Amino acid sequence: MKVKIIILCITLIFSEVAFTQMILNRDTSLIFNENGVQFTSALAGGINSGQFSNIDLNLDGTMDLLIFDKSGDKVLPFINDNGSFIYTPKYRKNFPNMHDWAILSDYNCDGKNDIFTYSSAGMAVYQNTSNTKLEFTLINSLVMSNYGFNNSNIYISPVDIPAITDVDYDGDLDILTFSILGGFVEYHKNLSMEIYGNCDSLIFELSESCWGLFYEGLNSYVLNCPNCQCPQITNNSILNNKQKHAGSTILAIDIDNDNDKDLILGDVSYNNLSLLINGGDNQNAIIIHVDSIFPQNNNTTTGVEINYFPAAYYLDITNDGINDLIATTNSENNSENFASCWLYENLGQNTLPNFDFIKTNFLQENMIDLGTSAFPTFYDYNNDGLKDLIIGNYGYFIPNNDPISSLALFENTGNDSIPEFTLIDRDWLNISTINLNTNLNIPALNLSPTFGDLNGDNDKDLIIGDADGKIHLFTNTGNGNFQLSNANYQNIDIGQFAHPQLIDVNRDGVTDLIIGEQDGTINYLPNSGSINNAIFDTIITNWGGIDVDQSFINTGFSTPELYDSSGVYQLFSGSFSGSIYQFKNIENNLNGQFTEVNSTASNIWDGGKSAIAIYDINNNDKADMIIGNLSGGIAYFSSNSLINDTTITSNIINNIPKTFNVFPNPSKNNFIIQSKYNGIVNIYNMIGKLVFTTIKKQEKFEISDTNLKKGIYLIEFNRQQQKIIIR
Repeated sequence: MKVKIIILCITLIFSEVAFTQMILNRDTSLIFNENGVQFTSALAGGINSGQFSNIDLNLDGTMDLLIFDKSGDKVLPFINDNGSFIYTPKYRKNFPNMHDWAILSDYNCDGKNDIFTYSSAGMAVYQNTSNTKLEFTLINSLVMSNYGFNNSNIYISPVDIPAITDVDYDGDLDILTFSILGGFVEYHKNLSMEIYGNCDSLIFELSESCWGLFYEGLNSYVLNCPNCQCPQITNNSILNNKQKHAGSTILAIDIDNDNDKDLILGDVSYNNLSLLINGGDNQNAIIIHVDSIFPQNNNTTTGVEINYFPAAYYLDITNDGINDLIATTNSENNSENFASCWLYENLGQNTLPNFDFIKTNFLQENMIDLGTSAFPTFYDYNNDGLKDLIIGNYGYFIPNNDPISSLALFENTGNDSIPEFTLIDRDWLNISTINLNTNLNIPALNLSPTFGDLNGDNDKDLIIGDADGKIHLFTNTGNGNFQLSNANYQNIDIGQFAHPQLIDVNRDGVTDLIIGEQDGTINYLPNSGSINNAIFDTIITNWGGIDVDQSFINTGFSTPELYDSSGVYQLFSGSFSGSIYQFKNIENNLNGQFTEVNSTASNIWDGGKSAIAIYDINNNDKADMIIGNLSGGIAYFSSNSLINDTTITSNIINNIPKTFNVFPNPSKNNFIIQSKYNGIVNIYNMIGKLVFTTIKKQEKFEISDTNLKKGIYLIEFNRQQQKIIIR
């Protein structure tokens, strides 16, 4: 079938639309079960590449748990309840925006763990200033070190994990990180104790350029490198020539009780952890031995084998005051995404550990985790009058092969006012085995489901979008059964990452299609056929003038959800950034430009690559929302106004007040940010790259000498963003 492509010339049409009130509260009480066992943290949102730290969240004197998921830059707080960890998302708002990596450690010896996180090829530090509530204050947006010839930022790659620890045992925190050239570990010594006699400052100097006198290649090591000069090695199993450092994770602990730091390293593209034994002391480190199957050779437990790029964390998980070992992946893509949190209990001491392997899915076993990405939709699969939940995914990781993409079926086993969901099948309809990719004759990736009647039999059929921009039709044959009718349905191809929704857009009585895609726009395919024979021969691109995340990235990954609110359509869309967008002015304006509104939904964020499903599942005549995210998990926002853990409550069209102004705008590289708040200011270019950062210290703060080229930039401050034009 020949498909006509129509690019709309958008005209601005103004109209007034009445909106009902939408109250959305994060609700973690919704019950999910699998095999008769209830998920205790079902709505934690999944974990792909978690980074683990201890922190006292509720200030009760007991160390709780914080996971920073590099996949989507998401914070997961867990309260320690007598050794059980309870997901408590209300503490998210207490943490600053962080990305790439975050490690918590107490630098000023006040008993409160502070935040070290990536910033502009280095790291920023937020002091834990909690008193009556958990809070943090930015004290250094880019930590510097004296390199001898000048002061410069301590280089830390966004790919790496540094070691933040007391290397020389003098009482303050030092830094071990791979150099910008790679291979050698730099030791940046903290001079706080030497200068002030206490540990409350961060004053660094480069003490050693090749700490431990070793060189790391690609999961290979050269030892005995005095003055950073390595001897020629002829053993091919070690390393013939220096190979460029591509990415590593560092954990520095004393593993043999000799009062110095040994290293546990993970390397990009490999699945093992290596233990490097320090045969020197805490003043002069010398790596003398490498154990490449750690911790298997340490008291003969199971060695770490995580695909790919493992990282190790040392913290108390078992609530006995002794640090345990967590191993995870530090890779955002193409790595283990379902059983990626390996727990080893320490049966020994902090400085002489005895690791006992416990499980590969610590905390993940207690939450909905569908690998990478989650695309939810509601559908009553068993015709019992209750909406069930169908969730597609990008896939479960498989080493040396494509991921396994599937649909998960969650049956609503509750009632019409108190829903409860039971995971029946992680590969519903066995779609992971069907070769929907007809070009390569293999299963498709990134399965996004939607349901609607396309043949007039009053049974809802199934359309699935995939990563190649194609959609596939499964006809409902009754009794919950579906049969593949047409792979590459009607030769529809919208580009990449098709996210479809079947709905009667123009209210003519037949089911239409809207499809989101990778570039952030939305396609509208009106049904020119009949109730009994759907025909989609027209694709209207850039529908409504929508391009989500366009202000800072050109791959917005739109995931549209058109929702009928009391006879008036409202359009919502998830995005690559995780932001939820809402648009009005749709009725009688299908060929015009829709109006973006700041609303309840605009304040919701639950991880990157968001996808949403909206339905009144508790029968109170108000919309509820399920949100999927990049880590393969989901969150639930209920319309029940009695929920205690309230995140959002507002009228759907209330505007969110700005917390800062920028002027003049446009500007010639000098402009002022005015706000009663102070803090870190980040400026990004249009492809999302951070190009300038500084700290605002007064109400009217002038920014100059940024060397920004002409163009449009995004200023991020106080968790809000504004555009500025540089001329």
